[in-house]
Amino acid sequence: MNIISVTDITKTYTERKLFEKASFYLQEREKVGVIGINGTGKTTLLRVLAGLEQPDEGQVITQNGIRIAYLQQNPAFPEEKTVLSYVTDGMWDMDWTLQSEAKSMLNQLGILDHEQPLAELSGGQRRKAALVRTLVQDFDVLLLDEPTNHLDNEMLTWLEDYLNRYKGTMIM
Repeated sequence: MNIISVTDITKTYTERKLFEKASFYLQEREKVGVIGINGTGKTTLLRVLAGLEQPDEGQVITQNGIRIAYLQQNPAFPEEKTVLSYVTDGMWDMDWTLQSEAKSMLNQLGILDHEQPLAELSGGQRRKAALVRTLVQDFDVLLLDEPTNHLDNEMLTWLEDYLNRYKGTMIM
C-alpha cells in the first residue's frame, strides 16, 4: 500500500530546476536512500515530503493519518532550553514514558546531563539531541537529512543499529 504518492512535482530555485515532473511512491516499510552531490535538491525534496515546502507544480499525497518525523540538516536550537526540554518539547502529553525513553537515548549517545542548557553543547552534541528529538516522536515515516553529520564512529554504529531495527518507512 502506498503511504506517500508524489505526482509530477517540479521545484525551481532562481532559474535552476532541482527536479521536474518527478513522480514516485513510498510503500509501508520501504527504506530509500537519496544520493546526489550538494545543491541537487535532496534537502528540498525531503522538505517537500515533510510538508515544509510546496512544489511549484504537482502534488504530494499522504495516506490519511500518516505521521512524519523529519530530522533537518540544520535544525534550530533554542539557546534557552535544556537538553531534555528541547528533546521532548511539546510531546509530554503524548506518553508518560517519553521522558525515560528520551533520557535513555541521550545516555546512549553520550549526553548525560539532561538539564544542561543547549547553548553549552558542542555542534556534535546538539546534532545528537536533534536526532533524539526526532526519534522519540510517534511517527510512521522517518525522514533523515544528513543524519550522520557531526557523529563519531560510536554514534554512527548506534544509529546504524537503530535504523536496522526500525520497521517503518524511511528516507535518508
